[in-house]
Amino acid sequence: MSRTPVLRSLLEDDAWRVALVAGVAALPFTTASYVRTGTEIDFGPVFYAGLLAGYLYGSGATDRSRVATRVGIIGAVPVLWQFGDMVLYIGTEMVSPPGFRAFTVVIAAAFTLLSVGFAVVLAMIGAWVGDWLGGTVGRIRVPGIGH
Repeated sequence: MSRTPVLRSLLEDDAWRVALVAGVAALPFTTASYVRTGTEIDFGPVFYAGLLAGYLYGSGATDRSRVATRVGIIGAVPVLWQFGDMVLYIGTEMVSPPGFRAFTVVIAAAFTLLSVGFAVVLAMIGAWVGDWLGGTVGRIRVPGIGH
């Protein structure tokens, strides 16, 4: 089975289109914050991407949450890079015993999952504000996104 029909069906879904646009819009900024510092990722752009997604795709709390979750996960992709750097550092650090290093990798994985969860929560808050803003001042109708 070809992956093209699966990708095409995802892109036909309004929720996925909005999530991809907003999440990919946040991605360069979150990546740049990690490149700039080498240790920290700024999730502010994920909030603004969620705000954009909530504004563009305002069709109920459940749908808004689905879109915001996708935006948060896409915007938090640099966390995987950070995790890789942590594992590389832990693996090359030779002073600690192997059991402690394995435990440290588990802690780094938990930190990575918490960071992605934090990004999702920020995107959901942004989507809630964006939905409220769209309901208050009116929404701009984007061609191709039907409500």
